[in-house]
Amino acid sequence: MNSRHIAIGDVTLVLAVSLLYLGFELLRIPKRWSFLLAGLALGGYVAYLVFRRAHSWRDLGFRRDNLTAGLLPVGVCTFLVGAALVGFAAVQGRTIWQPAVLVLLVLYPLWAIAQQFAATLQVLITAAAFAIVHVGNPALFVLTFLAGIMWSLLYRRWPNLWLLAGSHSVLAALA
Repeated sequence: MNSRHIAIGDVTLVLAVSLLYLGFELLRIPKRWSFLLAGLALGGYVAYLVFRRAHSWRDLGFRRDNLTAGLLPVGVCTFLVGAALVGFAAVQGRTIWQPAVLVLLVLYPLWAIAQQFAATLQVLITAAAFAIVHVGNPALFVLTFLAGIMWSLLYRRWPNLWLLAGSHSVLAALA
């Protein structure tokens, strides 16, 4: 199988899990179950990727050598977007800290890591995979699409999934 077919398969799997999650939301399945099922599916996908490819964990983006170099740009982007989310919530009179935040901080890294495997494709396709689970909320859809672009570009320059998973976790908990 050539690399193009593998890339199409990767995007298809990520989009399928995104649509699965969207279906759970439309069926009003409690978040703990939709997160658990999507998390298990994505965990299986990550395991499949690790075993399918002859790459090391480092080659996949689980690395420490560029942690310091990537920390500032990822941290600045996370801080700026996080501040905007907090400001947006304050303007709307919405509570920022909710009990679900702790659950999100635990579960989102897996989701963030799995989505970053599609970063070898077009940035816009990756951003669409991020955004599709929020199609029912236009504002969150747009914000997530833009965040997907940001994370994809950051990953291309500083391929470190630890930093991006942390950024995704913080911003998702604030959204």
